[in-house]
Amino acid sequence: MSTVAFRVTDEKKSFIQSMADLNGLRLSELARTKLLEGLEDQIDMALYEKAMKSHELNDESISHRDMLQELGF
Repeated sequence: MSTVAFRVTDEKKSFIQSMADLNGLRLSELARTKLLEGLEDQIDMALYEKAMKSHELNDESISHRDMLQELGF
């Protein structure tokens, strides 16, 4: 397992430690979890934006009413 270190002010460390305590986590667990969640969210948003651009270029959407007619309802 690797170790990653980063520098923060004493004030920010105190804040991060308080948040870790609030969540019942060790500081390293909180930092790791939140960092990975943030990066995964960023990937999700990039994939969403790419999919939406693709959809806009080739929009095959139909209305709810048209779908019902197509299905024979």
